[in-house]
Amino acid sequence: MSFELKKLSEVTTKIGSGATPKGGKEAYYSTGIPFLRSQNVLDFQFSHNGLAFIDENQAHDLRNVTVEVNDVLLNITGDSVARCCMPDKNVVPARVNQHVAIIRTDPDLADSKFVMYALLNPLAKKSLLSLASHGGTRNALTKAMIENFEISLPQMEIQKKITSLLSTLDDKIDLNIRVNKVLEQMAQAIFKQWFVDFEFPNENGEPYKSSGGEMVWCEEIDKEIPPGWKIETIENVTSFVSRGIAPKYAVDSDRWVINQKCIRAGALTLSLARPHESKVSLEKIVQFGDILVNSTGTGTLGRVAQVYEHLVNFTVDSHVTIIRPNLENGIGFLGCMLKNMQSTFENAGTGSTGQTELGREVIKQMKVLIPDAKLIKSFSEIYHSFSEKMIRAQKENSNLSSLRDTLLPKLMSGEIDVSEIEL
Repeated sequence: MSFELKKLSEVTTKIGSGATPKGGKEAYYSTGIPFLRSQNVLDFQFSHNGLAFIDENQAHDLRNVTVEVNDVLLNITGDSVARCCMPDKNVVPARVNQHVAIIRTDPDLADSKFVMYALLNPLAKKSLLSLASHGGTRNALTKAMIENFEISLPQMEIQKKITSLLSTLDDKIDLNIRVNKVLEQMAQAIFKQWFVDFEFPNENGEPYKSSGGEMVWCEEIDKEIPPGWKIETIENVTSFVSRGIAPKYAVDSDRWVINQKCIRAGALTLSLARPHESKVSLEKIVQFGDILVNSTGTGTLGRVAQVYEHLVNFTVDSHVTIIRPNLENGIGFLGCMLKNMQSTFENAGTGSTGQTELGREVIKQMKVLIPDAKLIKSFSEIYHSFSEKMIRAQKENSNLSSLRDTLLPKLMSGEIDVSEIEL
């Protein structure tokens, strides 16, 4: 089994970055032609979080930067430089901005997924990061750098075998991510039905409010609520509310800091966390059940995610607030409650445009509606069944990712011979 060094320019039909439509962010729509940005490009995985859209006229103007189904996407600027994945087939044809390069392979010479994995090989990643940091522009990969970048290519049959082995792991990881997203949506739907619409099951198992359940007027929130429910401040149902640290980043470290980019669409993406070497007080180490709230900047402020894993050596930076529940049986309840309050958090931000801040004391004094303990317990039992499934999937993904990361360099170097494997 032999490998041959090839420049990317020798095995591709297109290498080039995209462009931004006229009007910048103001030109984005909620539907239309998908417009891909660096935040959508994670290592190994395409992210739909923050996916933008443009109209047909803008797409026509950007027709030279069309993303096709088998393209490889490579981030070429900023802190996410060298992140690499392939687009979700459901978003193509798409367009791409100037911070992402399109690498389109010649299918007779190189398998596109193999090229993606080759660029994600730790040695290649290290080389790309080195190139980006020593160029004329800090943290940037030029077209020439990409064109001249060399990867080791075996025969096409071997490329496809290696790709098949690694893709099997990535496909399972992707499935687990999608299942967890559905479970989270189900939990939020039940929460809204019970605690926003007041349609929790009554003693006969029927929806409470629509079945004539008693409601009383609450002056504090200017609406009717079930009797026995009460208004509390977030401070009274938590044990800790605090911003994180100002990290000193490091290249190699087993300590990680979660930033605002990690929190989007109600989910926590730990692959976007960064290694650091700062001292962290014990209480600022992220714990299972902690609720994390983005607290700085228009557009990101107010996003909420909850920690479903028992993380080791993770903290948050100073733009994120940790909220630690102490409500009996109420970890999942309070997490769903605060996710449902994103617009409240957004509106509570103060400061100039682009520099808005959500203060810790503001969060602590926010009011939340707390039902009786029996109902919280009933919801928590349902939520617990969801969270257990999510935790199992996250643990499995961690193991699958570790296995993939172990196999990747061995497969790419030929240390593991796949020539006799039948697929």
